[in-house]
Amino acid sequence: MSNDDALERNFRVLVVEDSTNLQLLLAAMLHEIPGVDVVAHVTTEEEAIQWLGTASTDLAIVDLELASGTGFGVLKALSEQEGDGLNLKAVVFSNYSNASIRRRCLRMGAQAFFDKSFQIDELLDFVQGEASGKSRRSMV
Repeated sequence: MSNDDALERNFRVLVVEDSTNLQLLLAAMLHEIPGVDVVAHVTTEEEAIQWLGTASTDLAIVDLELASGTGFGVLKALSEQEGDGLNLKAVVFSNYSNASIRRRCLRMGAQAFFDKSFQIDELLDFVQGEASGKSRRSMV
């Protein structure tokens, strides 16, 4: 990859969500953010972990309740891969937002926790900020 390719590469997001309707809604909203690409939507912990191993993702948006497995398993796998040189971040987007669940997710390495019921705008702002920051970092 040339330096020009690295400068122009978009911020890549993986959506880990078991609801097809929410996957489509998130993908549509994320595509409206300049410089952001949704690289895949997956519904299970196993699929998410497979994607995370490809290093083709900058951010995973992870629900805790999945079709198979859990978002906790995804966060655990991410923390175990940290030493492998992957620079992947994760945020949790879930309805299970009591204080102990939030703390657990943050202890497991999530960058942030967003409640599906009322924090979709905050999630999108976070992604936009990360994408902008990535652009600035890649140009240094």
